This record gives sequence, structure tokens and C-alpha cells, in this order.
Amino acid sequence: MRERIQTVLKRIASEPTLEARWLNTLSLLEFIGVRKISRTVADRHPSLEVLGHLADETRHALAFKRLAAEVAGGTEPTEYLCAQEAAAWFQTLDRELAAWTQRTLNREDVRLNYLLTTTLVEQRAMLLYPLYKAATRHPAVRTELGKVVTEEQSHRLDIEETCLRLLAEVGVKDFSALKPIEERLFEGLLAALEQHTAPAPALHAG
Repeated sequence: MRERIQTVLKRIASEPTLEARWLNTLSLLEFIGVRKISRTVADRHPSLEVLGHLADETRHALAFKRLAAEVAGGTEPTEYLCAQEAAAWFQTLDRELAAWTQRTLNREDVRLNYLLTTTLVEQRAMLLYPLYKAATRHPAVRTELGKVVTEEQSHRLDIEETCLRLLAEVGVKDFSALKPIEERLFEGLLAALEQHTAPAPALHAG
């Protein structure tokens, strides 16, 4: 899958219009994360840790939106690249992890679901963003992706540690049962990206 992601990102980075739409999609995904936090663990005045995560995700959504406008030549893009598939990956993952949590604990646990969703989404981001950083031709995009990766890593490790501790309390030792869920759902987004960025077929003279 890594090689397929690299190929798609190189195609996206080779065309400014595509890259602007892609950056707008990344902004959308970060915003979906912001909204998820706001509606669950930050539905009232949250902890310092949650506030920090909320602030980071909001900044990332803004930064990617600004970069989308810059790559588009100064005009904020209104279109996305596979927005429906991107949103479905995130939101379906959230629902499936909530169902898994319900089955495993025999009860709803909003905090654990937030932690699990965050962990798997950010594990994907830690693969995706460095590959995109290597593919893009825009120095500003590379610089911002470096910042985002640093910020994501800092709270991802803390969240993973908390997740593992809570899972251990119910006899689950790692994320091995959960990663295939994310991989299956991400496959849908990756396939859509491959389809939308596929090179046009060559025309042959008759």
C-alpha cells in the first residue's frame, strides 16, 4: 500500500490544480477531527491535553486551507479531491471503533473511542504526511508538513500510551484487532484517489 500511496501523491504533486484540491481535502479532514473533538471530549471545558489537541487540529485545518489557496495561485479553492471518500474513511472509522468499544466493554465509552480514533487516524497521517512532504514541489508545503508531523507525533504518543493502558484493563494488549479496520476503510479512499489521478490513456493514431 505504501508504494501505491507514493504513486498517487507524486501524481497529485505534479499538477497544481490537483494539489490545491488535495490540500483543501486535508484541511477538511483536520476540520472533521476538530469537530469530532468538540462534540465529544470537548463538549464542555476540557482538560489541558484535549485543549492542546483541539488547538493543533484547528491550526492544521487553517494551515492546509492557506496552502491550498497559495498553490492555487492566491484564490481559495472551493473544490476537493475525493472529499466524500475522505470523510467516509474518517467518519466510518469513528463509528466502527465505537461499535468495537461497545462490544468489548459492554458499554459506551466516548473517551476511549476518541482516543482510538485519534490514534488510528494519526498513525495513518504519520505515514501519509512524510510521503507527501517528499513528493511536493512547494517549499511552503514541505515546511508546514514538517511542523504538522512534529505536532502530531507529540500528542499521538501520549494518546497511544493512554489507549494501551485503558485497553490493557479489559485484556486487549495492542491495536492489532483495530488496524485492519482502518486499513480496509483507507483502501476505499486510496482507490478513489488512484482513479481520480490516473493518467489519461494515450491516443493511438489510426
